Amino acid sequence: MITGIHHTGLVVRDLDAAIAFYAAGADFAVVSRFAITDTPATRELLQVPDAAGEAALLRGTLGCIELFAFAANRARPECRPAVSQAGIRHICVQGALDEVLFSRLADAGAAWHARPSGLGTGNLYAYIRDPEGNILEVEGVPWAPAGEPRAWYAHTALVTPDIDRLSAFYARVTGAPVHRRGSFGPDVKFDVVGGFENARFHGAWLRTANAELEFWQYLEPETSPEPRRRVSDLGWNHLCFETDDLAADIARLTADGVEFHGPAMDFGGASVAYARDPDGNVFELLQPAAQSSLTVAALAADPGARALHHARTRHFAPAADGA
Repeated sequence: MITGIHHTGLVVRDLDAAIAFYAAGADFAVVSRFAITDTPATRELLQVPDAAGEAALLRGTLGCIELFAFAANRARPECRPAVSQAGIRHICVQGALDEVLFSRLADAGAAWHARPSGLGTGNLYAYIRDPEGNILEVEGVPWAPAGEPRAWYAHTALVTPDIDRLSAFYARVTGAPVHRRGSFGPDVKFDVVGGFENARFHGAWLRTANAELEFWQYLEPETSPEPRRRVSDLGWNHLCFETDDLAADIARLTADGVEFHGPAMDFGGASVAYARDPDGNVFELLQPAAQSSLTVAALAADPGARALHHARTRHFAPAADGA
């Protein structure tokens, strides 16, 4: 059974610089760092022609990111995808309803086209780019616990040419239903946040135990299908779900027609398998080692995570009761 979102994977050219940015700007801390050996088994697991590189797993509040730096990417230009481009497009980090988190990320080296602004939800929003051009969403929320100094992971966003197909797929993978849908634009406030003109798009949201998946399909500018990306391609590159029974979930999803790269194997201190969603995006199933201290349950048990859960529940409870 899927227990939640364990991490989102990001491929970078400079691992040390990426660690420094996400630590200083968004409160992610290195838990482990390990070499990736170029072997036939690793190439099959990742489906790459050259697996040599290094990885680091960074823990945040409510979720993690995994940074990869493959040796073959050192001389390649940075990746700067459009906000509306299909793929695993961004992660969202949240903080208090002010510009403190935005300013920290800017000071750490992020680029931005507009300062945080509202969309009528009570939150503040900004899209920024890390020093290698990858997109992050920064949100300030009114329900942040008083005195909480740390940012926290809120969701991973996928942009797709077929939102109904992709959101239904991940509902089957996770066992969590799509709980909200909407259509938006054209409206200048969306254009300011996204850096568009006359944008129109559909959205859908699915909540796992620790965080959300967010889905977007842009009608203007139109989201088109993208070629299949390799796990070694620069940018946000894979989405990882924790499972408490890897073999059972592989069997379940294989019976549902899901394409796996190959058999599961031990990688980075866990048992993992990589697969493809209907758009060709890579997702990972991960079963932590029995002694692991980095699980979705451990993330949820963190005092900061518990405070966030209680604050969010209190904030949204009146609206839920009146619905």
